Amino acid sequence: MLTLLLTTMAPLAEAGDFIDVWVSTAFEDDNVRAGPEDYSPTANFVQRGNQTFFDNYEARYPGDLTQSHLVLYRRDEANWDGWFTEAALVLQMTPFLDPDDTDPGVDLQDDGSYVRVFRNFDEEGRHNISLTGYAVDASRFRLGYSYDLAYGGREIMARTVGAMPGARVQWEKNGSYLFAGAKTAISSRTQVEWEGDRNTAYYAGLAGGGLALGDNLRLEAGFGTFQQGQLENVPDASSELYGEIINARGISGQLAYRSTTDLNFIQSAELRLYRNSPDMVRDTYIFHNQLDGVGVLVQAEVNRLDHNLLDPNPADGTEGTVLEAALAGDVQTVLVINSTELGLDLVYKDLPYILFNIPGLTSGVALPDDLEHTPQLYMRASATHYFPEAHFATGIGFGLMAPATYETSAGTYVQYDERNKEGVPDGADPENILSAVWSNQLDISKSMVAIGQLMYTQDPNLSEVISDEQGGTTRVAKAENVQNSIGFNLILRARF
Repeated sequence: MLTLLLTTMAPLAEAGDFIDVWVSTAFEDDNVRAGPEDYSPTANFVQRGNQTFFDNYEARYPGDLTQSHLVLYRRDEANWDGWFTEAALVLQMTPFLDPDDTDPGVDLQDDGSYVRVFRNFDEEGRHNISLTGYAVDASRFRLGYSYDLAYGGREIMARTVGAMPGARVQWEKNGSYLFAGAKTAISSRTQVEWEGDRNTAYYAGLAGGGLALGDNLRLEAGFGTFQQGQLENVPDASSELYGEIINARGISGQLAYRSTTDLNFIQSAELRLYRNSPDMVRDTYIFHNQLDGVGVLVQAEVNRLDHNLLDPNPADGTEGTVLEAALAGDVQTVLVINSTELGLDLVYKDLPYILFNIPGLTSGVALPDDLEHTPQLYMRASATHYFPEAHFATGIGFGLMAPATYETSAGTYVQYDERNKEGVPDGADPENILSAVWSNQLDISKSMVAIGQLMYTQDPNLSEVISDEQGGTTRVAKAENVQNSIGFNLILRARF
């Protein structure tokens, strides 16, 4: 299919139509102290995504992948003065993403194709109004500000949907803005899965704005409502709750301050439109913060979500729903002193926030009131120094996490993210997770870097289940060489 696509577009496409290209050769090992018997494949060129828990906070993918975006873009003056149009077909191509899926082939998917009509009220384009239509997938249009905490993309649906297009209207003037938009998705169900026809459309509405107080301070807020899907996990399909819509709501706020405009506000590239135009395509993607003096950047956000889920313990024995709330937030700080960058960040997510897209610990069911659980809270610190004449940067990073946990009759569990958890060894309490990384980067050219990383992670919560002589099972701690892992990355990466 890819060959046919490229052949069809050959007369029109140029090399520059492929933008934000990552081509990486990586020799990696997630734990040199373990081997295949501990599910560690030993050093290889196949493995990808070998990183600490605090890496790539603002990115969807790790930096050692090979992938690209084909962006066919056009901008024109409209038939009326001051009006313009732009459109882009944005296709993401990844030769492989899952380390276990190494068969030849390419994963091809839409990554935010759009059409946009806008009116500029000044020559600089700092005052405008626009209408953007996301043709296939509006996941780049979401709420929240740090990518790791952002919500409202296609993954918010309780069941996987093939597409989630939408539209957005925005007014902007000198950095201040207002927006409103909507998305829809359709989840088809067969009559075998459902009692009756459940081919239902789901809706989402998003709105918000930002106030720029000069060039260095801004306040932002957003609100959204999302239909996540329908309640299914009921004892009897004849229940009145069977098929009831799961309605989610979210409100977000951010405060951002910088001491100088030479420091850019933190904004994930995953939340921006792709444009293949001379004023947007970068000469180099290699960047190091450098100032003539000292600069400070502080960004803090908070997100509160809620949705109606099945009541796990109805008081009178009848079925019902409850509103479950979820909370997350972060504080990101950057201090730049000439060519040295220091960072200190705090991140908080409670258990309902981590599980919000499932939704719930048991799908569609709220956490019981008597369930003992704790939030995820972690700190990450970093220090990097860049040597301009040598085109070399070296840095260290450190992270300490108090993981999200919950306790049931079956034991105590650590919830790392919405899909991954670990049972704590029997008789033990959950413990903090420690990670550290030493990273070195040599900028070989405008497009290529060589990276070497050494990583250490201590996770005393890792366990395994063994059988005893009586035929029962016991959860015991993983071996010391697994709980204390040492890994490395050697990466040669081109990005252009």
